[in-house]
Amino acid sequence: MAYIAPIRTPPRRIQGPAMGTVQIPASTRGLNLRDGIAAMKPADALILDNMFPEATYLRVRNGTQSYATGINGSVQSIMEWSGPSSRKLFAASPTDIYDITTTGAVGAAVVSSLGSGYWQTTMMTTPGGAFLVLANGVNSVRNYDGTSWTTPAITNVTSSTLNFPCLHKSRIWFVQNNSTKAWYLPTASIAGAASSFELGDTFTDGGKLIAIGAVSRDGGSGSDDYLAFVSSHGQVAVYQGDDPASANTWALVGVYNGAPPIGNRSTANIGGDLAIVTESAVVSTRQLMAGGQDASTRQAITNRIDQGILEAYNSYGALTGWSMASYPRYRMALINVPTSSTTAFQFVVNVQTGAWATYGKSASPLNATCWGIYNEDPYYGRSDGTVYLAESGYADGTAGISWQVKTSFQTYGRSGGVSRMTMIRPLFTAGGQVVPAIRMNVDYRNDQPLSTDAFPLAAGAQGSVWDTSLWDVGMWGDGASPYNNWYAATGIGTTASVHMGGQSNGIQVILNAFDLKYEVGQRVAL
Repeated sequence: MAYIAPIRTPPRRIQGPAMGTVQIPASTRGLNLRDGIAAMKPADALILDNMFPEATYLRVRNGTQSYATGINGSVQSIMEWSGPSSRKLFAASPTDIYDITTTGAVGAAVVSSLGSGYWQTTMMTTPGGAFLVLANGVNSVRNYDGTSWTTPAITNVTSSTLNFPCLHKSRIWFVQNNSTKAWYLPTASIAGAASSFELGDTFTDGGKLIAIGAVSRDGGSGSDDYLAFVSSHGQVAVYQGDDPASANTWALVGVYNGAPPIGNRSTANIGGDLAIVTESAVVSTRQLMAGGQDASTRQAITNRIDQGILEAYNSYGALTGWSMASYPRYRMALINVPTSSTTAFQFVVNVQTGAWATYGKSASPLNATCWGIYNEDPYYGRSDGTVYLAESGYADGTAGISWQVKTSFQTYGRSGGVSRMTMIRPLFTAGGQVVPAIRMNVDYRNDQPLSTDAFPLAAGAQGSVWDTSLWDVGMWGDGASPYNNWYAATGIGTTASVHMGGQSNGIQVILNAFDLKYEVGQRVAL
């Protein structure tokens, strides 16, 4: 009988876990407080504080420097006079106005014995010069011509009841306090006989007139510009023309319904459009005109953070200090959210990309009471009587800037399967070593980076300060360099998010992306 050799089965080899590496983009799409936590894009952020979303990377916000000190009381307004060849800067307390053109301790007030520091302003150039026109609804209207402060003679209305000056087609318009009435001056005039314009029959939802703003069709200033009147109940009446006294050259374009505005500084001009900060969103007047309230809310620049604005309004809507400001040089606009009489944080947007972040919501607050612009740079005031220059340097005076980012949750490895995170590498470009606190959050948890993680929360410049350290003794650092260190990552789950924080002091810090290493879990036989 023939011999039949037994069939031998080779020993089963135990297969090790599959390994994977993926690059996680920086959260350049900014905060996403709109979509479900499981439906976000990889470049969305759940937390983005004190980091500005540029088009291709995140950067820790620039620093702040004390600019003017000694103002008597809380700073409530910052105002720029801009003449043909020079500029001046002023700050207002509840009782005084100070010239702060020169940095340092302020001198005596240039205007005193006032009843309010919440001024609204516009610039107006006439054959008689360039004038800063101020109104606050408590004191008489003031003008400044580059040299002298004057109280213009405005007749037919009590000047101290006028607020919110707005320049439109060579006319200055005002809001009259607690009424539905606007007033306007003759063309190219900063004084004279004012004429009234009643909007009570236009605001069908009632309320009062609280703001006036120009709206451009094409982003510039010209004959086709509109004038928008905003009510306290959220209605916006838009007119076209240049002479309200003539039916041939003045007409109602439409009345559009929106959410009620917040505060008495609820508007800002951004790229020729009038943005209105409301209880539910920042609404574009152009979009409101094009598609009504629902369409404008869907298309609002704040669409991805509307929930954050609503929550902030519910908590702090009754406080004074809400405002919006735009800084074209920095491609930035912001919403100031007061959290008390002395504290505040900001929602900040890259106006080119529409990506949002917060400044000072979790740490390193600016605590601004008001914002202004001077020589195209942002300035803000505080309740302690100090004015600060923002976007200056890489520290808040001598203090470091604490920052935080939490990426959206994504699946890494097999979809729906379990993965174990092993290593994480943030890809920085910085002026010195960056040592972040970093932790992987899995399965939609929100575990904070703790002192047991990579610490301290610090990033210090590797080198010495020019013109301060000793020559031949101090060590001079390089410029911005890559810092790409690996850190241990722990966490087992089906989804993961990178939660990272740090503190920079005196150096620029840019986050480009993350590299993540993970193990793919084995399938379990049932």
